[in-house]
Order: sequence, then structure tokens, then C-alpha cells
Amino acid sequence: MTTSTTAQHLATIGILWPHLDNALDQHGGSSWPPAGRMRDYLTALDQADTDEAAALRALERDPQQVGETRAPLNIRILDTARLVEGTLVHLADTIAPQITITASTHAPADWPARGWAPEDARRRDTTAVFEQGDPARWRYVGLRTAEYAAGWLHARVLGEDGPFRPLSTAQLLHVEQVAAGCADRIAAALGLTTRVVPAAHPCPSCFGELTVISGGGRDPEARCAGACGRVWTMADTVAA
Repeated sequence: MTTSTTAQHLATIGILWPHLDNALDQHGGSSWPPAGRMRDYLTALDQADTDEAAALRALERDPQQVGETRAPLNIRILDTARLVEGTLVHLADTIAPQITITASTHAPADWPARGWAPEDARRRDTTAVFEQGDPARWRYVGLRTAEYAAGWLHARVLGEDGPFRPLSTAQLLHVEQVAAGCADRIAAALGLTTRVVPAAHPCPSCFGELTVISGGGRDPEARCAGACGRVWTMADTVAA
């Protein structure tokens, strides 16, 4: 575990997140859903009840939709986005109270009775406004997106200035594990992760073991580990 590795995972999330957004439009059509960005989809689904969410999934899988020849919404991408966003926001919600230095409070209403001078009350109020409004503080309302959470956690991992105590070794390890898992999920959803799995059937030429390689930005291919060593590509499959 290193700080740089953890920061790299969080930076990767920030870099790849817009590609998830773009991937939602890859099956776009003119009927449903209307054009929108990931935040619109996430908000809409969060507000929907179970039956409405099930209906959206049914639409995604129904090949008989009028005016659509391909699925209008990539559920795999959307599910990944929802899972990653919920995980990162929850992580920030958990870490923030553990490391945040409490902001000053405003001067008490009875400051005159306590013998405070007006200058002291004004100074206390000024400090409270500044500390409570510090943009570095994690917010539990308002902007609570995956990108914002990843950026906030990235700053905490690197120890950037702010009203925070340094992350402990255990906290840093926890952030690294979560960030690594989220980055891997995004990469897998976008097809950036190379996968090698055994085929269900042996090689038709020499009956050797076949492995299927896909992802990583490459076209899928099957390779024989037996005597013939043949390789089948997507072009071969189409031609057949």
C-alpha cells in the first residue's frame, strides 16, 4: 500500500467517469429515453420506485420496442455508475467525520451577559463563517457525485491543506481498497480490462484447450493451447 497507488486509483476514477457518461449514449435512439447525461439518469432512477426501475430494465431487454433496433439504455454501464457513486459517497461520508477538525461556532446569543466585548463576538462570528464555509470540507447535502467524492478523497490521500487530520494507516488502506475496486469496475464496464477465460468447448482442429481473450480495447479472439495453436478472431466468426 502506498499513497501514490491510492491516489492513482482515485485519479483513474476521475479520468474514466466521463467515459461512463458517454457510454450511456451509445445505444441512443429517438424514442426513449430522451437525451440526457448520467446525472439525469441516476437522479431519475433514485427517485423511481421498484416497479418503475423494473420497467426500465424490461425496456432495456425488450427487443420489440417501437423505433429501436438496439437497447436504448446500457444497464450494465448504469448499474456500474450507481454502484461506484454510492460506494465513493458513502466512503467520504464515513471518513469525513473521523478526520475533520470541528469548525468554530458563532458567538453565543448571550455574549454580552458573558462579558464578551463586541470585538470578540465579531471575531468569533467571522472565524465561524470562514471555517464552516471552507470549501474543502465534505458536504452531506448538495453536490454528492462520484467525481466530487473521488476528488475529495484524492486531496485527503495527498494531505492537501484543509481542516483535516492526516489519514491513519488503516484509513488509507481502506480508501485504497475501495478506490481500487471502483476503478476496476469502471474499467471492466468500459471493456478496458483484458479477460482470459477458458472456452466451453475444445479446439475443433486438435481438441486442445481453447481460451477466449477479450477487453482491453482489443477485438475478442480465441486461442488454442494445443498442437495446432490456431487463433480465431471476430472476423473469422463473421466470415463463418
